[in-house]
Amino acid sequence: MAAGVGAVLLAAAVPGAAAPAPGPPRGADAWSGSYALELRLASATRLPLLGSQRSVTTSLMLVDVERTAAGWTQRHRVCDVRVKGGAGMRMIVPDAFVRGLAVRRYPAVLAQGAQGVRYTADMGLEAIGFDPAATGGALPRQADDPGVRDSDRDGSPGATVEIRVPAAGRAKLYIVQRSHLVLSGRETGPDRIEGGVQVLLQEQRTLGADPGFFARTPRIRAEPSRSGFTLVRAPSVRSCEDLVRESPRLFGSS
Repeated sequence: MAAGVGAVLLAAAVPGAAAPAPGPPRGADAWSGSYALELRLASATRLPLLGSQRSVTTSLMLVDVERTAAGWTQRHRVCDVRVKGGAGMRMIVPDAFVRGLAVRRYPAVLAQGAQGVRYTADMGLEAIGFDPAATGGALPRQADDPGVRDSDRDGSPGATVEIRVPAAGRAKLYIVQRSHLVLSGRETGPDRIEGGVQVLLQEQRTLGADPGFFARTPRIRAEPSRSGFTLVRAPSVRSCEDLVRESPRLFGSS
């Protein structure tokens, strides 16, 4: 879940992205600082006996971009995850799930090009609800397998998400997930980068559920054309509360 809630394969660029705003070129070196990131991952999900739905998972992140002697690095903290879409089953990502996500640091590349700065950030492998060092990198299959962790500290194995199904009520799913995302885009305006998402790896497994009837692993198909990201400089956004409140202004979304 989080940046990988609902899978996505490849979205090479945001369709119709505007050309960089006119003005003197600033170069890549000017991009160090604090940012807000909106990551949108679209997918079609099918859960056995419950049917299919299309959705978009939006993650809001606080980001620091820094240039060191070794090159560019990016650090992010996930503040909020929302899943929208689907006339039937609805997925809820609890606050405890989001709080349990680790702060992550990984390489980034910013390079001046003929049409503005080009940007790439390789987020690396993210494991949720398990320790890949204890499993050899593979997803656990059962709740009592070695390496399973209670990442959101709610007393249940893995990480807990909720689903709400008409006529069936609410259920909790205990999941593990691993993913590897790469962001790639370009400057589309002052202090603004937009682009697409390449998913090198996206796997999820359901370890259990309450009620147990829902303990089924969904099949997830990416929808790249509806996926993408926006990175906006936001030095005044100091906390997750600030980011959630300011996100409509920063990203032009509701």
